Amino acid sequence: MRPLNWCSESDHIRPEEKMIGMKASKLSARELINRWFSRCGFVPTLGVSLVIGLLSVVSNSACGQDSGNVRPAMLASGGDSVAACLHYPRKAKAKKDEAAIPFYCEVGPDGKAAFISLFGPEDKTEFRAALMKALSQGRFQPAMSGGKAVPVLLGGTAFFMFRDNAPMIAISLSTADKEKTAALGNYIQPQMLSNNLEFRRKLWHAQHDPDIHPLMGVSPVHPGAVVLAEIDAQGNVVSTKIVAESRPGAGYGALLLKGFQGTKFIPAFSDGKPVAGQFDMIANYDKMQDPNSEPSETHIKRDFTNW
Repeated sequence: MRPLNWCSESDHIRPEEKMIGMKASKLSARELINRWFSRCGFVPTLGVSLVIGLLSVVSNSACGQDSGNVRPAMLASGGDSVAACLHYPRKAKAKKDEAAIPFYCEVGPDGKAAFISLFGPEDKTEFRAALMKALSQGRFQPAMSGGKAVPVLLGGTAFFMFRDNAPMIAISLSTADKEKTAALGNYIQPQMLSNNLEFRRKLWHAQHDPDIHPLMGVSPVHPGAVVLAEIDAQGNVVSTKIVAESRPGAGYGALLLKGFQGTKFIPAFSDGKPVAGQFDMIANYDKMQDPNSEPSETHIKRDFTNW
């Protein structure tokens, strides 16, 4: 197999673009957001849980205080939180521009995010910059398992929008289930009980497994894959499937599936109760570094980081 960070000169649609469905288009941000809502059968009234003109954290109420020894990472409160660090971009606010930006990251036991990936329309760099700054500078409330803080890999979506001519930001800790994400309800999707380094090591070792046979020769400029997993209410992986792959059948999807083997999750939470849910993972192999070539403590935003 080619090294995980190897690429050649043949270009293809990146698998995350197929998964997210938010490749650059001629649609306006408002049309994009409305399409997302309408696709899920929702009218974007957004409800009373959102506060006009202020950042509203809509996912934290999904996890009650009586969840035992397990709790997902959540958006923290306080002046050093991700929420407090996130602001509507000045120029975009003046133009009443809007966007929905999916993100993925590791959240450590200290609540700090690392290995941040941002996606979304290519013309929304101002929004991605604002979100990247907030995720880099702010903190989360860390996940808990077995009575202690633990690292997790999670996904979320930041919505920048206007209501009654007032700017509003909402964050949903959900990406995989578009219906639940767009609903902006009391839901947090499953979170993988792992860290970026550990996950990369699994993939790095698995590339030598005899059942992994990526195509030799011409490989895409952006080799990658997207996997969707079904997680039960106990945090067990029920099933996994390859949603997108570049190039299809090249083995990158099968390799990403290896990362889910033997992995446990903090289950999804809805209205304070653990429930079954979906979790998606995007791997950009051309951005992935050899996990054995750098100290384990250097959890800087170098891998899985979108352009």
